[in-house]
Amino acid sequence: MKNLKKITTVLMLLAAITLQLSAQTLKERIDQAKEIKVYFTNSDIKHNPNTNPPPGSQNKGTGCKAFTETTPIPADYIEAEKQVIDLLNKGFATTVFVAGDISTVPVFTEGIQKGSQNWLNLGEPLVVWIMTTGTYDVNNMGLMGDVNLVNSLAVSSALGFYGIVDGKIKVLGNKNLVNKVTPTKNTKVCDDYAYFVANFPLSSLSEAFKTSIAEKTTDFTVKEMADYDKAMKKKK
Repeated sequence: MKNLKKITTVLMLLAAITLQLSAQTLKERIDQAKEIKVYFTNSDIKHNPNTNPPPGSQNKGTGCKAFTETTPIPADYIEAEKQVIDLLNKGFATTVFVAGDISTVPVFTEGIQKGSQNWLNLGEPLVVWIMTTGTYDVNNMGLMGDVNLVNSLAVSSALGFYGIVDGKIKVLGNKNLVNKVTPTKNTKVCDDYAYFVANFPLSSLSEAFKTSIAEKTTDFTVKEMADYDKAMKKKK
């Protein structure tokens, strides 16, 4: 769940700096754009063994050593992500959203943001970023010194709208699109990569992933359009 918590934390931080002072709605900004690129980042599924107890957690550490093997996001997940483009065009009644090439986006080369996308240097006035990741999770739920390892697969995806405002990058909107976890399996010993691949195939969350992306993207556009309609009524 570490990556899920990380994305949630990032979104909370982004929400905290979301543009508050501008009277312009996201829909209005979209209508001013000739083209808005949607960029996709798909990070490999990694092991999250919770070797030591997470800060603030009541769970005990697992003592499990993290394995280094990772699993790429499957093609059917990537295809499912692409529906965001059509859903944004439909929801915002436009045709400006198109697929972008994430490899063309510059990244920070130093500092705490090293390796992350430098949207300001990209220079596009408005972009959309879809982030998808996942973890093979292990938690120790044992009581009174007992070991009860609870294993699962978690997949998450999030959407962010970034715009250049007054020479700075601002977050103009964001939404958690997917937070899905498989049913758990309990063991007494730490398991390896082969165990997780066999017991938690990504195909088990494929349909839920696709459905959630469609539903949450639609929820996002409906809310933003409602804000737009409300703003237009005030201007009359």
